[in-house]
Amino acid sequence: MQVEGAPIRLVKKARRPRAHGAARHLGPYSGPTALAHVDGRTKEGRLMRRLRDDLVAHVGGNPSPTQRALIDRAVALSLRLALMDRHTFAAGPVMSEKDGREYLAWSNALERTMRRLGLAPRDGLKLPRLADYMQARGT
Repeated sequence: MQVEGAPIRLVKKARRPRAHGAARHLGPYSGPTALAHVDGRTKEGRLMRRLRDDLVAHVGGNPSPTQRALIDRAVALSLRLALMDRHTFAAGPVMSEKDGREYLAWSNALERTMRRLGLAPRDGLKLPRLADYMQARGT
């Protein structure tokens, strides 16, 4: 029973919580908060961790705050591009005009970010020769 003059309260429908460990769907157009909370056990999380570790080593192992911000940006852009690749290969060989523009913009932004980090490794980081790398992998 509603009392005259009392405001009507709308009740939000409660969202059903995800099951523990259930993965959040990630796509190329996922928001920044979704990308910031990627589970490290997923393919996407492992890609982000590997790329972040590689870029930290590339800048000498102890990045400045500016380098850390650039590394985080490069990791996010790389993930978006990898998700777009997966989306494109699943949908077929033709990319929509919107997807093409987004892909090109993200790719160019990643290239500029990587350029700011520097093309040559810092502080004597020695990259393995291909033969040594293949031998270490056992192939």
